[in-house]
Amino acid sequence: MERLMHEARETLTAAMIVACLAAGIGGAVVYTLGSDGWLTGMVRDVLQDPNLAALASLAAVIVSIAVAKRILDRDFNSSLNNLLVGAVGLGGFVILLQGVRAVLG
Repeated sequence: MERLMHEARETLTAAMIVACLAAGIGGAVVYTLGSDGWLTGMVRDVLQDPNLAALASLAAVIVSIAVAKRILDRDFNSSLNNLLVGAVGLGGFVILLQGVRAVLG
């Protein structure tokens, strides 16, 4: 009987710890990504400005192209492919810098 009580206490303690962790993580996610969350508000503010929205979409396109290249080039390594992607990335970076200069200046 004593062993059963000991295991029941351990199980209850573990369940309480998991419940507290889930509540804490859930609260942080709601505070960050909820309708009144700080990240949602920041994204909303960025998307209301046309210049910043264009910069954000261009940055998203560059990141998605880089991720796609990483996924597609796992086994095949071509220097021409790397050169083309680098040229496209450099062009996108120049456009990003011009957009930042237009927003800040």
